[in-house]
Amino acid sequence: MRVEVLGGLERRRRWSQDDKARIVEETLAPGAKVTEVARRNGVAASLVFTWRRQARTSEQGVPSFTPVQIAAVAASAEEAPKLCEHHEGITGARA
Repeated sequence: MRVEVLGGLERRRRWSQDDKARIVEETLAPGAKVTEVARRNGVAASLVFTWRRQARTSEQGVPSFTPVQIAAVAASAEEAPKLCEHHEGITGARA
């Protein structure tokens, strides 16, 4: 068992984002129990539950992007889509 004595004016430990993410990730492993992970890391279980909720909320609010690769295709004039007369005026290609 590890005991940490906090001295001075500061009574609260500050957890880095990396530490929080690591601890939350530990709780997501199959069969993991939040209370055991919290105890092993010297954190209150309620704090770990708060970090999990914040991680879940931030994932929902942040848009995720998927990389897309677009291949250039050379189209001949014959393969190019033909516009109807109604749309010719929009493109400015009136005859």
